[in-house]
Amino acid sequence: MSKSLNVLVLGVGGHVSQGILKALSLSKLSTHIVGACISPLSPGLYSCDRAYVSPLASDPKFIDWVIETCKKEKIDAILSGVEPNLAAMSRHAEKIRAATGAVCIVSTPGVLTVGDDKLTTCQWLESKGFNFPGYAASSDKAAVERLVKERGYPLIAKPRNGRGASGVMKIMSDSQLQYATTMQDYVFEECLGTDDSEYTVGCFCDDNGELKGTIAMKRDLLYGTTNRAELGEFPDVRAEAARIVRELRPMGPTNVQLRIANGKPTCFELNIRFSGTTSIRARFGWNDVELALRHFVLNEPSYKLPELTDGIALRYWDEMCIDPRAAARLTAEGNLDNPRDYKLAEEGCEARS
Repeated sequence: MSKSLNVLVLGVGGHVSQGILKALSLSKLSTHIVGACISPLSPGLYSCDRAYVSPLASDPKFIDWVIETCKKEKIDAILSGVEPNLAAMSRHAEKIRAATGAVCIVSTPGVLTVGDDKLTTCQWLESKGFNFPGYAASSDKAAVERLVKERGYPLIAKPRNGRGASGVMKIMSDSQLQYATTMQDYVFEECLGTDDSEYTVGCFCDDNGELKGTIAMKRDLLYGTTNRAELGEFPDVRAEAARIVRELRPMGPTNVQLRIANGKPTCFELNIRFSGTTSIRARFGWNDVELALRHFVLNEPSYKLPELTDGIALRYWDEMCIDPRAAARLTAEGNLDNPRDYKLAEEGCEARS
């Protein structure tokens, strides 16, 4: 039986870190979960064993706060689905481990950059010989003109360091393109395939960079995140994602997003982290959060994740009601014991005294 682990999950106001919390609850490991976020009204805080209000990852005091919290809570592992948190963790992973013993589940800065910068993603895919979308930096007038001439409209304009669907635009004409070229740090990409030809592939690599499994889903999006997903074999899609990740060699999880264009699966985005479908995968029995903790923290041998090709996932809105005094205590004191106790029962009950 593995020992109980103290796990710090950063950014639990975001849906990816909330998915990590769900995957932890579905794992066979015994865990004590410390959740942290910048707002006391982050819903993930109230699904943890202890809650903290954290500084922004851009705050110069952020890493010192992480180290202090890890020492106080005897943290074994740090997880997050929020890119700024991951970037800070990656740069300071060795410092954090030396000071606290906590393992940051995150790839190196050089690997993260391939996925964080959408222009770099396209350039990397092209340089490695993978299928890639036609692309141009918004600031490169000549490249933009070539892209329009070769691929035509529509084009997709997205922030180079964007998150989800924030700031993404579909460009249908020269006038829209002219406006989009005024946006700083954007990349233009050809619009691949159709909305009903989009796939997301979860992949996991061990500490030797060996791929330990893939899980492919055909998906529908709502506001930039997966709304419905269907598991399948999708052999060509899965094979392309596997080739990409074997070349990338991340630490642990990577999510490859692809569309079918001209009969070929073509990657247009890489999330080198746990992704928005983490909880869906865990519910089907493909729990890469558990494997990450077992392998990178408990030093257990890596194992092949199951081959799953049958299942449908549907998402829906849910609510959480809390005692307002919980948020007030978090704001005043910065942390809260047993935050789950401040959730109100679904049928409605009096607030905790």
